[in-house]
Amino acid sequence: MPSLLVELFDHHTIEKNVYQTFICDCDEVLFLSLKKITEDERLALKHFLLDQVSHVKQVHFRQISLNKITDDLNLFLTNYDSVTLDVFGGDSILAIFMYQYALDRKIQLLAMDVDHGLQYDWKLGKLEKKNLVVPTLSIQQLIALRGGKLLKSKQPFHTPKQIAAIKKLANFALTNPEEWLKVTQFFASARTSNLHSETGKELENNGKRYSYPKSIISLLTDADLLHIEEETSKQVSYTFSTPEAQLLCRSKGHILELYLYLLALESEYFDECMIGAEIDWNGIFPEADNVQNEIDVVLRKGRSIVFISCKMTDLSVEAINELELYATHFAGESCLKLIVCSGKINPVYINRCHEYGVLVIKNDQISNIIPMLEKKLKRKRG
Repeated sequence: MPSLLVELFDHHTIEKNVYQTFICDCDEVLFLSLKKITEDERLALKHFLLDQVSHVKQVHFRQISLNKITDDLNLFLTNYDSVTLDVFGGDSILAIFMYQYALDRKIQLLAMDVDHGLQYDWKLGKLEKKNLVVPTLSIQQLIALRGGKLLKSKQPFHTPKQIAAIKKLANFALTNPEEWLKVTQFFASARTSNLHSETGKELENNGKRYSYPKSIISLLTDADLLHIEEETSKQVSYTFSTPEAQLLCRSKGHILELYLYLLALESEYFDECMIGAEIDWNGIFPEADNVQNEIDVVLRKGRSIVFISCKMTDLSVEAINELELYATHFAGESCLKLIVCSGKINPVYINRCHEYGVLVIKNDQISNIIPMLEKKLKRKRG
């Protein structure tokens, strides 16, 4: 007969529902809750466990009432050779009832301490404590656990020379936003085919004229973003090194995303760093009316995840709402949410960010963002 792990469903922190399933070698899992478990929560958790935990063969859910708990469980548990009950997470009242039920029926009783890496086991009337290697979920797993799917993300590699040039370029863009806009508009206005362009040094677009950015070309070439093949007083021929390089040179805001990504990588503090994470909302791709979103920068340290929205424009209500919605949906309420904004910030919007738990990083704070994040995450874990 199969073995069963009984879990108390945690509505608030979804990932608490899965830690024990990785460690406990049981064939099936039963989630109990006093409140209704939504269909979306059921499907996401079931698909996650069947896909990610090889020994789990079936996943069950039961909404139970305290006055019928004994009868309901007696009926369900007769089908199993062995039963393990984990009282970590979930409803505290249900945990007390389940604790007594497990003692009465001599069911193995466990409790995890995720933060300190410990597991408590009640045996023969005594509490036993042992060290536990608690699994850490990746960014992709955390998103899948909430029903989404990470379609793609970029984790580009750069040489030290390239990184130095990109950081100088970012400093120029953040210090001179209007000049950087003209640079990107020049490259965006030039006719380009297969990453290659042969163009004049003076271009017009929507009644505005843009000049070839001679002063920063050396930074662009040092960063290996483009290669100058031929240049005269009026014409220039160049090729972008990659589609990502073309994106950076032709869009105003991408330099900020790349800069933050490189700062995070250089710190060696984070376990995962991603840029341009494209996420499908329901994990079904492709489909009609598909809903996808892109998160500019995503970082993970241990069990803490950070979503960053980069704005080289004035801060808007829409940007705040979007970040709060995406972060909560894909990473939970414990996600650390940041908006890095180099433009103007209305004080009213700052208050809105506080209400949503969104941290705003202003232009003069950007270079110090990693130490700020480290302090926030350490305080959160502590």
